[in-house]
Amino acid sequence: MKKLLLIIATLFLSGCSVSSNYNKNIDVADIKIPVSKSNYDDGKSVVINNLRTGREFEDQEFKKPPQRLVCVWQNSIETPIALGVGDKIVAGMGVHNAKYIKEEYREQYKKIPITSLENLDQESVIMMQPDMIVGWYSTFTSKYLRSTDFWHKRGVGTYIAVSSAWLPNGQILENEFNDILNLGKVFNKSKEAESIVNAMKEQINDVSQQTKSLAKRPRALVMGGMGRQLGVYGKNSLAGDLVKRLNGELLAANERTISAEQVIEMDPDVIFYLVGESRYQDMDKIIDQAYKINGFQNLSCVRNKRIIGLPLNAIYTPGVRTMDGIKIIAHGLYPDLYPKPNSF
Repeated sequence: MKKLLLIIATLFLSGCSVSSNYNKNIDVADIKIPVSKSNYDDGKSVVINNLRTGREFEDQEFKKPPQRLVCVWQNSIETPIALGVGDKIVAGMGVHNAKYIKEEYREQYKKIPITSLENLDQESVIMMQPDMIVGWYSTFTSKYLRSTDFWHKRGVGTYIAVSSAWLPNGQILENEFNDILNLGKVFNKSKEAESIVNAMKEQINDVSQQTKSLAKRPRALVMGGMGRQLGVYGKNSLAGDLVKRLNGELLAANERTISAEQVIEMDPDVIFYLVGESRYQDMDKIIDQAYKINGFQNLSCVRNKRIIGLPLNAIYTPGVRTMDGIKIIAHGLYPDLYPKPNSF
């Protein structure tokens, strides 16, 4: 019976084909937003360049906009909703709590037939008859939903958020822009995608222009953890990239961990303190604990109350949430110029 169901499900899967001419040595910095061969209105295909399992890149051809989406993790759900295709999502997985879905997307999120914190197994996903799966690099591994090749052979398109693969150049801002624009092409929502990306670019440009003449660049540290070794988000992270683009000085730019003693020696003007998704409800408590880390009491940022909570969904593979990351970091660097945003 199970075998029969798989065969029936496979007969319904169509709309995507894959070229095997991918470049194994491509550098993230060289990724360009590919120009579509044509648009769906002309009855032609759209081609995008994206990751496959194995961290290689390949072209995918979509003959029509996907109609049945399975989306894994918050950005993978919120971005299609923002692009206007939330009604095409048949399953959305990986959201820790629905109240942390962006407010303007919550009604659409509630309409998704199946939502779950845990990933569904591959057989359940096959039975949903998706024509596209949007997720992170980890989504397309043997631990979760199998490889991209597994789905491509069944006619199912895939999209991997580039920054989730931790490639050598890290989570640079352009990766997030490219993801939104690529999905806009696949969904036939390019105008909407360009509007979202342009709003982010305008926000960055506004902060950059407003602060370029300041005599002193704010010195910022992006970190997390309470133990002897504190995790650091450096120059190859999206958070670090945003600090630099917004005219801040990024401390510990080349480090992955530092000690509390090193933080004391640096004496940052502002600390952006990472808070994971399972602890968003404890954000204020966590920041209060950060102020009390042994030896931090004489730091400038502690005296001036400038330890800023940075939710994970704003800086780790955030998709449309990238705007939240921009606004939070702008406020942390320049609290007199930019008000504290509501990040949830």
